[in-house]
Amino acid sequence: MKTLLFSFFVITLLPLMGQEAAIVDLFKVAYETPLTIALKDLKTEEDPDLVPETKKKKKPNPKVYYGIKGKKGFVKTTRGRNTTSELFYFLKDKDFEDPSLFDQNFYYFDRKKKRIVNSKKIKEGQKIGLLHGKYIKKLNDEIIEEGFYYKGKKHMRWVLFDRNDILKDKEIYWKGWTQQSLLRFYDLKRENLREVIPIHFGDRQGTYYAFHSNGNVAATGQYLFDEKIGLWREYYENRRSKREIKYPKEPFQKGTPPTILREWNEKGELIYDSRKP
Repeated sequence: MKTLLFSFFVITLLPLMGQEAAIVDLFKVAYETPLTIALKDLKTEEDPDLVPETKKKKKPNPKVYYGIKGKKGFVKTTRGRNTTSELFYFLKDKDFEDPSLFDQNFYYFDRKKKRIVNSKKIKEGQKIGLLHGKYIKKLNDEIIEEGFYYKGKKHMRWVLFDRNDILKDKEIYWKGWTQQSLLRFYDLKRENLREVIPIHFGDRQGTYYAFHSNGNVAATGQYLFDEKIGLWREYYENRRSKREIKYPKEPFQKGTPPTILREWNEKGELIYDSRKP
C-alpha cells in the first residue's frame, strides 16, 4: 500500500535531514500519491543555468532567463580608492508585474536615479525595470556578491564573498523565499498557491500566508520560534475581514491564550467585538 502523504501539492524547500525533516512531518496529511519535490530536483527542473551539459550546444543568451528576454544594466560608484560595480539584467516594460501581497522583497532598477532599489512602493509613472536574471557585484576587481533574480525576487543560489575572495555566506531562494520555506499549492502545476510557511533554522519564523483557491488571502500573521505572536487576521474569499485573533507579543507565554478581538460575517457586518459588553 502506498504511503499516504500530502492532501495538497507541496514544494519542500527544506533539507530533508535531522530536525528539518521533523518540521516537514508537522504538515503531512492524507494524500494518495507522494508528490513532494525536493529543492535539489527543482534546481535542474526549473533553472536553465543549473542543468548539466551533456552535449555541445550553443552558448545561452544571458539576456534570456526563464524564457523572458531582458536588458543588460550596469552601475558603477566610486568612493576614495574603492569602486563598486553591479552587472545585472532587468525586464522590459511590457513584462513588468506588480509585487504581490506576500512578496518579502522586490528589487528593481531605478532608471532615473541609476541604482538598484528594494521596495514594494512604486510611484506612478516611475521608470523602473524589474531585476531578472544574472546579478554580479564587484568591489574593484573582486566579486563580492553573485546570484539570480526572478521578476524582482532573489532566486536559486546566492553567495557573498569578502574582498579576499573568501565565502562569507550562501543562501538558496525560491522566487523570493529562502530554501527552508514551505510552499503549498492547490494544483500540480504549482501555479495556484495555497500556503506559505516561513521556516528559519527549523522553526516557523516570519510572515505566514494562507490563500483561498481564487488567490485572495485567507489568513496572515507572524511566527516567532515556532509560536504564533501578535495579531493574526482571517479573510473571506471576497476579501472582507472575517476574524482578528490576538496572540501573545512574545513566544512561550503558555499562560496567555489567544483571544478573538473582532469577527464579521460575509456581508462585512460586525458580529462580535471583545471591547463591547
